[in-house]
Amino acid sequence: MLSQREVLRSSRLIAILISIQLASLPCFGALFKRGQTGTRNSRTTLRKRLHVNSLITPPGETEIDWGGQYSLSTNSFSTPSAVKYTPEGGHILWGRTEYSAAFDSLSSSHVEGGRVTQFSQALTFAATSVVYDTKKLDIAIAPQATFFLHDESGARLGAVAIARYDSGRNSIGGTVSWSGATHTSPSNPAGIFDAGFGFGRQLAGSRLLEHFTPHINVECEKSTGHATALFASEGIEYQVTERLAFDLSAQHFAAAGSAPDHQIGLGMTLNLGRLH
Repeated sequence: MLSQREVLRSSRLIAILISIQLASLPCFGALFKRGQTGTRNSRTTLRKRLHVNSLITPPGETEIDWGGQYSLSTNSFSTPSAVKYTPEGGHILWGRTEYSAAFDSLSSSHVEGGRVTQFSQALTFAATSVVYDTKKLDIAIAPQATFFLHDESGARLGAVAIARYDSGRNSIGGTVSWSGATHTSPSNPAGIFDAGFGFGRQLAGSRLLEHFTPHINVECEKSTGHATALFASEGIEYQVTERLAFDLSAQHFAAAGSAPDHQIGLGMTLNLGRLH
């Protein structure tokens, strides 16, 4: 049984993490514009690497990330998904590199005259290689390619650098990425640069609390021809078993000239183990 002090301490931690994110939004709301790229399907998987999921899927195993995101501002709904696999071996490209495909398995949005429901606008492929691996600090590089299936033409090519530091029950991480468009449009900028930060802490005090990890994320994005955009989220992950976890989060896109877009996200990570 938990003591009253332990319960109060854990409750305060969750409240502080969430309050930090919520308090940051009003001061940015008038300054930042939501990104217009339409390539958000890999963002959820990327930010979870900073404090919840492992940096890459264990060698020889397959993992599925699936989620549902509902916008309270636009009534739009999407299901970002990703399939990840790390081959087993002793080489950096075959043993320390995870290969993944990310997409929206369903996207539904309001347009003039009704609602449009369709498959993902784009597919994003990545190869995440661990180039520095220690007991606490890990660094990975992930070349990425996004191919548009409709509404846009061409592709986006780029890379992401990911760093994660684990200390006790705390996990801190950061990302820096850049991508360029092979064919530009108002919603597909020539270049996109972004930097993100995430923090998570596994709770302690009982076997039940140890299954929970509150986390926060902040990401700034600068696109060619657009003002800087801000993405922020706060949430909590529940590790059901070693192979199954659920995540509930609130997500926010600050927008210049209009109210921020607030979303509710529910995610699931399922490790399928070895498929042979």
